[in-house]
Amino acid sequence: MRLSNFHRDRRLGAGVLLALVALMLLTGCGGSSSNASSAGKIDTPGAPQEAARLSAPTEEPLAARVNGEPITLAAFVRERERRALGRSAQPATQEVFDTEVLSAMIDQVLINQAAASLGITVTDAEIDAEIAVQSELAAASGTTLETIVAAQLYTMDEYRAVIRDMLTVQKVSEVVANVSPYAEQVHARHILVADEATARDLIAQLQAGADFAQLATQYSLDSSTARLGGDLDWVSQGDLLQPEVERAIFALAPGELAPYPVQSSLGYHVVQTLERVQDRPLSPAALAEKRQNAFLAWLEGQRQLAHIERFVGTVVSPAG
Repeated sequence: MRLSNFHRDRRLGAGVLLALVALMLLTGCGGSSSNASSAGKIDTPGAPQEAARLSAPTEEPLAARVNGEPITLAAFVRERERRALGRSAQPATQEVFDTEVLSAMIDQVLINQAAASLGITVTDAEIDAEIAVQSELAAASGTTLETIVAAQLYTMDEYRAVIRDMLTVQKVSEVVANVSPYAEQVHARHILVADEATARDLIAQLQAGADFAQLATQYSLDSSTARLGGDLDWVSQGDLLQPEVERAIFALAPGELAPYPVQSSLGYHVVQTLERVQDRPLSPAALAEKRQNAFLAWLEGQRQLAHIERFVGTVVSPAG
């Protein structure tokens, strides 16, 4: 077993928030607007060809309206074509794919609306600077940015709008996900075994004075931490993929060994907390993850408060 199955990967760079949020928006997997429920929100079902009938007769055919702001059917169809180019796996149905694409577009509109209310803007100079960087990277790869953009079915003007949206996401996240760079953390270690009897025997040996690191190296099924004597390093709330273990180590006093095995989906854990600090600086990757989670929580709140009318994608019953 590798550590990645137990402990969240914290090797990501400090700039991970923008990349992760951008990926969420580009794939529509950051929490579908269609799944949120709110008394102030209406998700209206229908197929793309029904959009003209469902929207007002004088309007261009729509895919959705977000707080009264339209997403045209034509824009949706173009975006669907672009996203289909980079699709690594086929969706369950075309309707599911339509929902994912439209959800991402709705999220971007919500973020742009929030930016306007917060007085956040992206200047042409900032877009020019980003385009210049990307042009240099393209040239270093033996191509041009225009070629790459065209292959993704964008005009350069459309791509500039994409860059504006991406920079808007970054700026809004810096405001709404302004989290503390400190958190309560514990330094802990564990030994993972397959059965309770073995775990209890190891606890008895430790209580009799056996060396924890030696037993971890010999018995632990978590190969990534076994070679480190079972060391989990410093852990913040939400870092561990096994919540039972996380609750246990945060409940222990520094130096305390849990008197009973902790059961998880992986097996049985012998756990010990070594140190505890109330306000320890987070690593750059852990801080980026904390900011990302705060941003996604904020975005879900925006979805809940929004008045959203959908005319394409999965059928969703309005809240009420």
